[in-house]
Amino acid sequence: MPYENDQKPASSSEQVSRFNTVGTFSSSSSSSSSSSSSSSSIIHDKKVEFEGEILFIDTNDWRYSTLLKCQLIASFLVFILFGLGEQTVGTLIPELQEYYHINDGKIAVIFLMSVSGYLIMAICNNLTHQLFGVGGVAVMGLTSMTSAYLVLSMKPSLTALLIAYFFAGAGLGSLDASLNAWTANLVDSNQLLGIIHGCYGIGSLITPSLITYLLEREKNPWKWNNYYILLATVAAAILVLVIYTFRFESPKKYKYVSRARYLEAKQQNDYSFELDDFNSDESAKVDDIEHNASFQEAIRMHLIWGFALILFIYVGGEAAFGAWLVTYLLRVKDWAYTVSSHMATVFWLGLTLGRIGFGFVTAHYFDSELVANLVYILLSLVGYLLFWAISATQLNSVMFLTVFFTGAVVGPIFPTTIVAAMTILPARFQSLGIGFICAFGGGGAAGVPFLIGLAAQSNIGLKVFPVIIIIMFVILAISWIMVFVKYKGQYKRTVL
Repeated sequence: MPYENDQKPASSSEQVSRFNTVGTFSSSSSSSSSSSSSSSSIIHDKKVEFEGEILFIDTNDWRYSTLLKCQLIASFLVFILFGLGEQTVGTLIPELQEYYHINDGKIAVIFLMSVSGYLIMAICNNLTHQLFGVGGVAVMGLTSMTSAYLVLSMKPSLTALLIAYFFAGAGLGSLDASLNAWTANLVDSNQLLGIIHGCYGIGSLITPSLITYLLEREKNPWKWNNYYILLATVAAAILVLVIYTFRFESPKKYKYVSRARYLEAKQQNDYSFELDDFNSDESAKVDDIEHNASFQEAIRMHLIWGFALILFIYVGGEAAFGAWLVTYLLRVKDWAYTVSSHMATVFWLGLTLGRIGFGFVTAHYFDSELVANLVYILLSLVGYLLFWAISATQLNSVMFLTVFFTGAVVGPIFPTTIVAAMTILPARFQSLGIGFICAFGGGGAAGVPFLIGLAAQSNIGLKVFPVIIIIMFVILAISWIMVFVKYKGQYKRTVL
């Protein structure tokens, strides 16, 4: 959790806050009271001593913290970078094939290397947070992405390019898992996650048209590798901002906040804890075991795997559609490169507006995230079916409208799924579970485009591209209906 950056370490004359009761703190050095109403309500402007370290605990309500607002801005910029980076390969496929003399199958290996980095971070997510905290993981992820883009800007060999994309995927995966779980615990999580993932859409919608303009302009056109210099510069600037705004998010802070959430959840289940029990070494050891599930426990939990696979299918379908749309229109529809890139921009524009706008719709007009997500998934399936049908005609203007609509209803599925998972998962599995779900699910952004690439290389070709996406969203709809039926009766929405 964030804290005010103008706090100073407690002196000998100041009293440091300690647990009084679950999720509540007291201190004689501050009279402020909590204004947050989230389920993890932690009073802001407090100093807490924990395992020999002074921690600064701030509200999880962005309205009352300047630093939290800065952290959110940094997170928004990180997700814009995600979009800028992830859509680069799809837009540059013709350029990369010409430079490296490779076919669709080898292009698809780039996506495979990226997903490999993603999956490794899914396995290591809990360990990295325990070792480095939220701030350390964010810095590590951005450093990895910045370094990868610098290598790519040098027109490396194909082998070096693949290795660079592995590290870019690892960095992206660590940031994605960390910031999603962190944001899910803030007040207005539906809206904030919608905005954060809308920022991903902003980066994605900028990329196709920006690359097309830079590479095809009449005066001083860029080479394909010059775009990676731009990405490295943006990543480095965001890295500096993240180092500053997340500088107090230490491993001890991560451990402390995880324990606080667990104890508060147990209190809500009519458990009680005495202050002396909490502060005792023996009790602390027990709490360490109880409040944070181990990775082995998490991967044995079917619910976590269920949500991870749901996000893998969703993210994979969304990313594959965006990544291969330009190539599909070039080869199957015989469109011009510029017009094709504009179609991709329209898809990401719809996705961006959908994520930002429907986050507020979900919070205010649906009884639960389970219902909202079911509606969004079914509408997305309708959108992809319409795209497939219209792509067989010459109704190009109607196709633009269809792609925009599809992007808009596809957009809110990711953040809505995260909020639903956060609500359903037991408290002790939330930190590790959400991180794993995001990291593994995000791997679909590379895994499914890889499979599309293999299909494109086969005799069938890219004509089956829309059919593959439709099949994936049929599976997604069936999976979410199963979740809806099982948990609709016991789903208790967090009031924020």
